[in-house]
Amino acid sequence: MTPVHDAAKASRGGRPFVWALAMTVLLVLASLMPAADVFSEAGHYLGLHTALEFISIAVAAMVFALGRNLRGTSSGGSFVWLGAVFLAVGLVDFAHILSYPGMPVFVTPSDPEKAINFWLAARFIALAGLIALPFIDRRPWSAREANLATCAAVGVAALCWWIGLFHAQVLPRTFIPGSGLTNFKLGAEYLLAAGYGVAAIVLMRLGRKQGHDALAWLAAAAWTLGLAELYCTLYSTLADVFNMLGHLSKVAASIMIYRAVFVSGVRRPQVQLAREQALLRALIDSVPDLIAFKDVRGAYLGCNKAFSACYGIDESALRGRTDRELFGAGMQAGADGTRPALEAPERHEEWVEGKDGAMHLLETLRIPFRGRDGEHLGEIGISRDFTERRRIHEQLAESERRLAMALDGAALGLWDWHVPTGKVVYSAHWARILGYAVDELAPDIKVWEALVHPDDWRYIRSSLEPHLRGETDAYSAEYRLQHKDGHWVWVLDAGRVLERDEADAPLRAVGVTQDISQRKAMEESLLQLATSDPLTGLWNRRHFTEMVNGELGRVRRHHSEAALLLMDLDHFKRVNDTRGHAAGDEVLRHFSALIGSRLRDGDIFARLGGEEFAILLPCVDAVGAMRAADRFRRMIVDNPASVQSGPVPFSVSIGVSMLLADDEGFDSVFARADEALYAAKNGGRNRAVLASAKSAGSAPESGEPAVTSGPA
Repeated sequence: MTPVHDAAKASRGGRPFVWALAMTVLLVLASLMPAADVFSEAGHYLGLHTALEFISIAVAAMVFALGRNLRGTSSGGSFVWLGAVFLAVGLVDFAHILSYPGMPVFVTPSDPEKAINFWLAARFIALAGLIALPFIDRRPWSAREANLATCAAVGVAALCWWIGLFHAQVLPRTFIPGSGLTNFKLGAEYLLAAGYGVAAIVLMRLGRKQGHDALAWLAAAAWTLGLAELYCTLYSTLADVFNMLGHLSKVAASIMIYRAVFVSGVRRPQVQLAREQALLRALIDSVPDLIAFKDVRGAYLGCNKAFSACYGIDESALRGRTDRELFGAGMQAGADGTRPALEAPERHEEWVEGKDGAMHLLETLRIPFRGRDGEHLGEIGISRDFTERRRIHEQLAESERRLAMALDGAALGLWDWHVPTGKVVYSAHWARILGYAVDELAPDIKVWEALVHPDDWRYIRSSLEPHLRGETDAYSAEYRLQHKDGHWVWVLDAGRVLERDEADAPLRAVGVTQDISQRKAMEESLLQLATSDPLTGLWNRRHFTEMVNGELGRVRRHHSEAALLLMDLDHFKRVNDTRGHAAGDEVLRHFSALIGSRLRDGDIFARLGGEEFAILLPCVDAVGAMRAADRFRRMIVDNPASVQSGPVPFSVSIGVSMLLADDEGFDSVFARADEALYAAKNGGRNRAVLASAKSAGSAPESGEPAVTSGPA
């Protein structure tokens, strides 16, 4: 709202106060003048009095008519109440006119007191109505409620007529011929003036609170009615100036009341309707869609600028004409020249020719519109030109088809993840990688999480979480997903966040998943070939060397203990020579299986070559190492190998060496174990010897014998 508009509104809101102030100043000035008769005789005032009262009655009738017709508006209750109140006031004022001195006999002879009684009754009714107005329910009133209010108003007026015409003797005296106004009459006028003042204050405060200038005009009217009552305490004859000014003030108050009802109930809604129409006009003209309105026979009521521009027809030339008149007979739906009524919204596509001669594909929505009573008034047509959108859609569909073919050809599964909600769209090939149909997988990230191998989460998080935080350009991880039949499928997963919010939080990520199970199997096979012995399946020398070096690092860091057992089968060449190489291979496999079955999970067992084997025993001291070596030696003797030609008994010699913190590497440990093994061979075989802590190559000195275990 602009400052100019605010100033204009404030100016309008100040008018009632200005009028009330002017009427007050007039009363003050008039009270300073001596009482004087305007007319020489009371009968001469009769015509003016009647005219003034009829003006007030006419205004009351208009207030009643407006209030009844505005009962369905948002403030309908207030309008109906004011209309009913002033209907009663007008009826009682009519009795006041007929009772005025000089008027024909109205049931009983006319006289001043009779007229005064009806005057006071009408004024008290008006006062009660204005005071009660703030407490009336403003909601729209039904016709039944409005009828009840009208009947009540007529009933109140009839009661006043009945008492004033047939039971006037029960009323206090208000006028005594020759004496003038009674104290009761003066007191009643002062009471009315005070009551109207209170009503004016209440209505003014309520108007300011609600920002409603109609209440301000009602407050000014109540104040002016109070001034009229004060005038009526000043006159001494019916024809003097104060009586006339009192009636003029009453007329002014009636006009203020009509203005409040008319402006609030009629003019303001009209202005508001015009503004809403202008807003709606601006809105539909700003819409790029084609919008048109038609009546029940299909004639155009109007359109927006986009519609006019598309067909090259001005809106003024469009109104009142049908499609048949504008575009030819082919546009008319009915063969008889009529158009079937549209009962429900209808959507269809149509090709139309624009003013440029080009064909446009329109998606048209036809919507019926009805009046409050449900009467069908016509239809609204909204058409959207999506020729370009259809072309783009077809291009996109073709691109998606090509992408799907490329992904299928590359055996890639596609996923599209809405990060905040966890919704994921999986492609059909993504589901097929795991043996599912795409409709068997719920579009949720939890489905994927449930399929991930528990041991692989650290690999996924190490790549995914930094990327979601924006620290890396892309995400990539190799991990296992569970197939529908239960086995694990190795996949390569790669993706990227495509959309982020203002806080740089991820919104959407897209990626592909590839089945790499065959590659992993090949890698595992190659690793097995590179690190294991093909005959026995044990680790080979290369891998064993790496394991010993790794354990040696732990010995240095944690001051722990570990031992290396170097084992050589006794007289193995004799087995090959006498039983054949196949029997020799079986002996090697038997030896590997027998020893392997007695090892701990952390022990490392390897074939170094030929009949030479080694075992790495972590977390064991020299005593434990010798006990293990002796246990292995006895087990081999007690369990000969079985070959086709019969059992093959054999034994093993073992050299034991502890891993020392100052060892440079595997070679140092191996050299000591090899010396111990040599000592075991020289000592008669089938025995275990613990190497001394001396470095390899130094001869044992006397007093430092090697620890030996062998057959008893």
